[in-house]
Amino acid sequence: MEIVKTFKKMQILFFCLIPVGAILLVFSIKSLKKTFSGNIILEIPFNQKSAELVIDKPGYYSIWHTGTSFRKAPVDEFRPQITERSTGSEIRLIPSIFRPNVSGFRTARMELFRFRAPAGRYTLDLVEGSGISGLESRIIDLIPAPEVDHSRYFIQVRESQPGISVVIGILLIIVSGFCLIGGLVFGILARQIFNS
Repeated sequence: MEIVKTFKKMQILFFCLIPVGAILLVFSIKSLKKTFSGNIILEIPFNQKSAELVIDKPGYYSIWHTGTSFRKAPVDEFRPQITERSTGSEIRLIPSIFRPNVSGFRTARMELFRFRAPAGRYTLDLVEGSGISGLESRIIDLIPAPEVDHSRYFIQVRESQPGISVVIGILLIIVSGFCLIGGLVFGILARQIFNS
């Protein structure tokens, strides 16, 4: 009788992992979505090369390039540079590690850089150089896609989250997967586990 009670308690405990995993999954997806779908602060066509960037609140921001899907983007032809207008000091841009991207049938966008900046007025310049590594540049050269139309190619500055939030979001998705699958499997197999 005591074994049956223990089995039922353990089975309930395992099945309780399923809603915990579902809640974690929803939370982590919302966190990642917030990181990659922040509000657009500035969007300029590639041909413009320079624009004023006004940041209203201090925080984390990201630079994305967006254009027509299935076209070769000129990411190896420019390097973004952000300078504070009052002091002329340059903001340090950190290359995006995983190069997150959002793709649709007609347009696609990819994160190039992240940065942290206080509120103020800045200038975004697209200077000569390359904003990507040599390996990425060689891979782009191998792609047999046609060049993107520069009039349909844009640079965006978006609100973002700290880089650690991406890592935490990915880890939470993995933990939620273990909770969902583990709760279901061990809940069903609890009788066999505790009878043996």
